[in-house]
Amino acid sequence: MIKKIIIVTVLFICSYSFAQEGSVSPYSYYGTGDMRFKGTSENRSMGGISVYADSIHLNLNNPASLGKLRLTTFSVGGNYSSMSLKTTDQSESASDFTFDYIALGIPLGNNLGMSFGLRPHTSVGYRIEALDESTEPSEYNKYEGKGGINKVHFALGYEFLNNFSVGALANFNFGTITNRTVSYLDQIQYGSLVENASEYSGFDFKFSLHYEAEIRKNLNLQSSIMYTPANKITSSNSRRIATVSRNTSGTEIPGFTDEIDLRGSGLHSTYLHLPESYSFGLGVGKKYTWFLGAEYEISKTSEFRNDFISTPNGTYEDGERFSAGGFWVPDYDSFTSYWKRVTYRVGVHNARTGLMVNNVPVHDFGMSFGLGLPVRDFSNLNVGVEFGKRGSTYLGRIEENYLNVFISLSLNDRWFQKNLIR
Repeated sequence: MIKKIIIVTVLFICSYSFAQEGSVSPYSYYGTGDMRFKGTSENRSMGGISVYADSIHLNLNNPASLGKLRLTTFSVGGNYSSMSLKTTDQSESASDFTFDYIALGIPLGNNLGMSFGLRPHTSVGYRIEALDESTEPSEYNKYEGKGGINKVHFALGYEFLNNFSVGALANFNFGTITNRTVSYLDQIQYGSLVENASEYSGFDFKFSLHYEAEIRKNLNLQSSIMYTPANKITSSNSRRIATVSRNTSGTEIPGFTDEIDLRGSGLHSTYLHLPESYSFGLGVGKKYTWFLGAEYEISKTSEFRNDFISTPNGTYEDGERFSAGGFWVPDYDSFTSYWKRVTYRVGVHNARTGLMVNNVPVHDFGMSFGLGLPVRDFSNLNVGVEFGKRGSTYLGRIEENYLNVFISLSLNDRWFQKNLIR
């Protein structure tokens, strides 16, 4: 049954996922857009912590957790986002539904596990309009962007000494981002269009170490260290300029168009420099009953650089993120009450994103709640909600108040194991 569900889900996602914009945030104007993947629904419901590992759930942020996997696990998730945007004198709202991830984890025996899957990593989806009446003639500008970067991953995890697990993950990055700027001057019939497009491809890697031990009866310790080295991926670029005019309905009609030869300036093929990051996690709990953990991540975002294009008034500093959360199962093997077998999750996160707009850091604070609803055997349906705030209206910036509702299906089965009849 699980194999049939996987095939149907893969076909659905392949036909849908790459047509979506994936972001409604003006902050996706900067860099390569919004960071989309924040972990599985289980992780997100606990504030985004990745330190917890068990034998039946995929933890896509921590490859070392695969060493503990004992059942074949298929996981797929999606997210509905509703956002309220405001400045000092304006407000808007937007919403979107997006695919989050699809992954399959397989235990290979001898405490070895693997996983592979697909997930959107960043998304660009903005439309910003600005009228500058301080100049003569007045100038109207419109900025639009779409696209994003996706990752196909392959990961291995191995548990040794009954306490330690190590893991490595390789991502292949691919995707296209297009940015358009249209400018009009008052009383001038034609405007100008500049369109930049970048097609990204290349690998990046992640490594982790996980430790679990019983520190006393019914109390387990789990800890993790994760490291992502700095890397760079290839950016194949194009640029075109055109004259544009508007018809009576406001539709823009391109006129004379010229494809710019970027080879002479060395911008036809450049690099996107991805920063290194590392995180430390620690938590305690009772097996199958409860867990509380915290995680601290440092990202050298100041090293991020796009050799082809940069955005005005957007700079980068090193980022950091603190997450805390956990879960509680009242009675995991209860025969009398379904709700006692439900996993209740809660979490909180506070981040300095690394992005600076007008030299002011952009912060992100949020809280999350979730339920793990048993379906059959060890499979479950996970639902969660996350709400928070990013940015502020200080110095003409934009404040985002967001509400995310996410859902995922985690199916478990035994593959490559013969049933014994005695």
